[in-house]
Amino acid sequence: MAARVPVSSLAPLALLATLLPQLLAPPAAAEPVATPLVWEAVPGPSDAPAPSALRWQPVPSGGAPSPPVMAPMLTTTTTATAPALRWSVVPDDEVITPQMAAESQPPDPPELAEEKPPAMPEVRNLARGITVNGDPFPDIALQVPNGFAADPEFLVSTTLLGVTRTRSCNTANVEDSLDCADMEGDIFLTPFRSASASLGFQWTVQSLSGRNGGTSQFSAQSLGFRAAVNLTPTTGLAFGGEHIVQLDSSTDLGRNFYLVLSQAIPLRGGPNPWLAVSTMGIGSDFFGYGGNGVLGSTNCLSGNNISSRNYPDGTDCYWGPIGSFSLVFGRHLSIGAEWFGYGIGAGLSVRPLRDIPFTLSLYATDFLGNTPDYIEGLCTTDPCEPRYLVRATMSF
Repeated sequence: MAARVPVSSLAPLALLATLLPQLLAPPAAAEPVATPLVWEAVPGPSDAPAPSALRWQPVPSGGAPSPPVMAPMLTTTTTATAPALRWSVVPDDEVITPQMAAESQPPDPPELAEEKPPAMPEVRNLARGITVNGDPFPDIALQVPNGFAADPEFLVSTTLLGVTRTRSCNTANVEDSLDCADMEGDIFLTPFRSASASLGFQWTVQSLSGRNGGTSQFSAQSLGFRAAVNLTPTTGLAFGGEHIVQLDSSTDLGRNFYLVLSQAIPLRGGPNPWLAVSTMGIGSDFFGYGGNGVLGSTNCLSGNNISSRNYPDGTDCYWGPIGSFSLVFGRHLSIGAEWFGYGIGAGLSVRPLRDIPFTLSLYATDFLGNTPDYIEGLCTTDPCEPRYLVRATMSF
């Protein structure tokens, strides 16, 4: 008879039979766990612009190696901490009150470096004088025009020319010596000006004095012109005419065309240079008067020409050489001499005021007696006695 086994003793075996297939099966692969995103500030260089681009950096999961998980990283620029304010006590005598600030003067502006003058001076015309590097200088002649183009910074020059005695007036025959004196006024207007060329006009009132026995006051008015060009900074060529259009029949100083060439030679540089200035050329009528008319005659457009052999009706006039030479000692003084056909002149010119373009010139003529010899018959004394001329010029 078979033995009977209690049912309770078989329970462990039944549990083992149920679990054994699961224990012998291969383990199932673990499901991956997603790694969370981690943001981290990445310091950049102190001069890096902000904001910067995102950077990605692998972040490890736990301590065990695992496939890298890329997480966005925001790069920022660190900012230096501003220094803290420090307060200190200021002595009473150093305190600046609002009243002191209101009464204080602004500081002087810094001094600008002085411009160096050009190596070769720029010489331009200004009435009977010149400018050098834009700065007015004294006259370089009394009667002979120079050849430089007009300074573009000046539009108008006005002159007054006084003479102690006209050549044909005899002081012995008048009660007052001033009856032999005369005064002329000129306005030089130059509307067309460029860096190296100019075209201008001249208005002359020959008689401002109205002396006894002479030309009546404010009569003998005339118009002229002047065209000039600078060939180099120190060389100028000019063609012009004075008293060309005579507004009445009283003008007796000639219809004077001229063609002149001027050359300035620097003797000393710097901002206030010294110059030797020479002008040579030819001129008509007053410039070709008497024995100076050696270059022949031409038609001078109309009558009343003082060099004409048929004065005052003849339309011909004679031409002769003219010239001047001056030494210019900076912006305030010049001395010179000239040959202007009607005679010889010499004198000096000064510009007394530094910042005002005013020039005063004193010249003498007929101081060599009857030289040139053709003036002998024109003077009221034998030999001819000196005559003095003063010219004042103001430019704008």
